[in-house]
Amino acid sequence: MKWLFTLLATLNLAAQDPSFGVQSRFVLVPVMVTDAQGKPVDGLEEADFALLDKGKRQKVTVDTIGTGVAPIALIVAVQAAGISGPVLDKVRKVSSMVQPLLTGARGCAGLVAFSERVNWLTECTQDPNALDRAFAALQPGAAKSAHMLDAAQQAVERLKVRKARRVLLLISESRDRGSETDLQTLLLAAQNAGVTIYAMTYSAFQTAFTQKSAANAPRKRGPATPNVIPGDPNFVPLEGRMDILGGFAELARLGQVNMTEVLTKQTGGVTLPFARQKGLENAIEKLGGELHTQYVLGFTPDTDDPGYHPLEVRVNGRPGLQIRARPGYWTVPATP
Repeated sequence: MKWLFTLLATLNLAAQDPSFGVQSRFVLVPVMVTDAQGKPVDGLEEADFALLDKGKRQKVTVDTIGTGVAPIALIVAVQAAGISGPVLDKVRKVSSMVQPLLTGARGCAGLVAFSERVNWLTECTQDPNALDRAFAALQPGAAKSAHMLDAAQQAVERLKVRKARRVLLLISESRDRGSETDLQTLLLAAQNAGVTIYAMTYSAFQTAFTQKSAANAPRKRGPATPNVIPGDPNFVPLEGRMDILGGFAELARLGQVNMTEVLTKQTGGVTLPFARQKGLENAIEKLGGELHTQYVLGFTPDTDDPGYHPLEVRVNGRPGLQIRARPGYWTVPATP
C-alpha cells in the first residue's frame, strides 16, 4: 500500500496547485562536479555528460556561468525565534554579500523570516539597498517557535514561477518548531519545482556560541532517518505498513529527523554548519563559489509517466569525479 499513500500525497499537492502536473516541461538539473580533492572541475561540455531519467539516457543541453547560464532566483529563509537572537546579529551583517557572491547582478534575492509566523521582508529583488533594509529589519519573535517548513513551502511557491535557477537558502537550526506543512509535502513541492535547497545551520543552545570550542563541537545526530524519502537509492519498501507518510511525519515532529539534511540531499544542495560570524561568511563564500561553478543540464523528458523520476548524472570516462545533483523529480497526470 506504500504506493497508494505516496500517490495520494502527490495528488493532494496537485490539487493545491493546478500547474503541478504540467508535462513536457524543460527540466533544469544544476550539477556540481569536483575532483578527489574537492576542487571544481571546469571545461566539461555536453558530450562529457550522461543524464538518465528512470534509467533512460536523455538528450541534454549544458550551460555554465561562461555560456550565459540562467540567472539565479534566491530566497533566504532565516529562523527568527527568540532563541536565535545572537544569530540574527550575525545574519544582518552578511546582507552585502548576497548579491555579489550569490545571485550576481542578473539574479534576484528575497528574504523571509520565520518564528511563530512567516514574515516576508522582501520579495525577490535586484535592488541591493532593498535587500539591506530587509536584513536590517530582522527581529526575533516567539522564543522557541520556528515554522521552518511553512516558510520553505511559501518560498517554493514563489520560486516556481521564476524563469531562473531556483535556490532556497535556510539559515536555521536543523529542526522545525511548529509548522503545519509536513516534510513529505515540502519535498514533493521542491522536487517538482526544481528548487535546490541549501542550509546553513547552527545550534541555538550552545552556551558559548561565538567561542572556538563551540565552533568545533561535534554535532548531535538523532536516530537514523527511516527509508521513506522519495528518490533515495537505498529506499526499502515497507510491505504491510499502512501509515507510511504519517509515521514519517511523526518522527519529524519528535525531532528524530535532521530536516535540513533531508531537504538538502533530496534536492541536490548541501548543509553548511556554522557557529561564529566568520563561519557564516565562509559558508556564504562557499555557496557562492558553488553556484557560479555549477553546470546546468537541461532536458525535455521523453516520457510522461506519472510518479517519481529518479535521475542519474555521469561524466563519461571520469569515474573518479564527485557529482552532486538533484536525485529526481515528480510528475502526475495532467488535469484535463
